[in-house]
Amino acid sequence: MIASFFQSLEENRVAYLLISGQATVLYGAATFSEDIDLWLNPARENIERFRNALAAAGGRYYKLTPPLEPAFYNAGHGFHFTFGNPPGDEVFLDVMGRPPRTREFAAAFAESRHFPTEWGVLPTVGIPDLVELKKTQRLADYPIISALTLRHLEEQSTATSGADLAWAAANLFTIDSFFAFSESFPQWIGSAPPGTSPSLLAAVGQPLDEIPDEVLSEISQWLAEAVARHQLADRLYWRKIIAELRELRAQGQLMAEGAPVR
Repeated sequence: MIASFFQSLEENRVAYLLISGQATVLYGAATFSEDIDLWLNPARENIERFRNALAAAGGRYYKLTPPLEPAFYNAGHGFHFTFGNPPGDEVFLDVMGRPPRTREFAAAFAESRHFPTEWGVLPTVGIPDLVELKKTQRLADYPIISALTLRHLEEQSTATSGADLAWAAANLFTIDSFFAFSESFPQWIGSAPPGTSPSLLAAVGQPLDEIPDEVLSEISQWLAEAVARHQLADRLYWRKIIAELRELRAQGQLMAEGAPVR
């Protein structure tokens, strides 16, 4: 069923990237994801090809989905669908044309990866773009971001640049990931972003089990504050989108839940 859906995307020449949960599974940063999330090139002709592919796969509209028009894709809205055999055997599909915190689709596609899977060879968003996508309000996303960041560094050449290290230091959100990072790249201190915890900088190079609890508490607090800033930014981003959805619902412009995609 899922393989047929991705085959339909290929047959209809849909330009897309696999993102979010399934992408983190392919990169080894998560073990399971139920839904499929796609970043779709928001060009009008590509949206029409996607509509045709989803219709061929038996797609149906799910809740809070605006019309499949470029204006809504480019405004950052999410589009929600199901396909398969309800109840219990349907697949949930979320699609965006301009996800939050990301660049243009073409630039992200140029740095994507193609993973062989049981559903075919799937174009998958690169790790730096995936890291930005995962900066959501869900607390569970931040250990995943940390794992993705370390994976990205592992895949770089041995001559890791100061810019790479500064990027990594800004995208680690657990104590364990920071100390693993420091063990492999002790030179990162020279590229530490402004505002890095002084307690963390002072602790670099020490065995984790020898660092006083009060110092670990200070580092944990600093990391928690960094996570909270990203959560707030994501909440503010979606506030405008949710307000627009409420207006569309009041005007009767949302797609009817359960209606087939045509």
